[in-house]
Amino acid sequence: MKSVIIIDDDYELTEIMQKSINELDGFCCDLKFNNPIDYLNNPVLSDIILLDIVMPEMNGLEAIDKILTCFPDMSIIINSIKDDSDTIFKALQLGAIGYIDKQSFLFNYQEVFKSIENEGAYMTPKIARKIIGFFQKPKGIYDNLSQREIEIVNGILDGLSYKLISDRCNVSLDTVRFHIKGIYKKLKINSKSELFNIFKINPN
Repeated sequence: MKSVIIIDDDYELTEIMQKSINELDGFCCDLKFNNPIDYLNNPVLSDIILLDIVMPEMNGLEAIDKILTCFPDMSIIINSIKDDSDTIFKALQLGAIGYIDKQSFLFNYQEVFKSIENEGAYMTPKIARKIIGFFQKPKGIYDNLSQREIEIVNGILDGLSYKLISDRCNVSLDTVRFHIKGIYKKLKINSKSELFNIFKINPN
């Protein structure tokens, strides 16, 4: 029997998730935590942790390394509404073995846990498509862009507003606009739609 712990501040959803997991053969979920700090103050060994990203006090990305420091063999699966490429790759780089967009959990949870049971990993189709899209970007497209410009391009491709991009990059809105002008000049384009066309991504 594989044990599952949920760390998520959405009470109603965690109740549904716990019930769904406990209905699966070979899995049990007895513990839920509202945020990573509550868990880390009393860490409990488990086979799997379902970890949200957006939570008060400590977000899921900050928690991954701390959890794996306590239990290096723990399987961490991100279950979050955040599905931008930067967050996905950061979570995987930190040690998560799977990523689920939260809206799809109830449609995919059986496949998720069967994959883990077979020592595999799992990503919902929406997340997998984002990763495939990243690796299918034309080679060399970023060669003339700075790291900050790349971050801003990724924000645009993720559908973020300039304000949300400024929040993500921790820079002012004017700085975002300044970099976008530079990006357009370097890529020899004049609009956001042309940027999407370069990466063969439909902005809608």
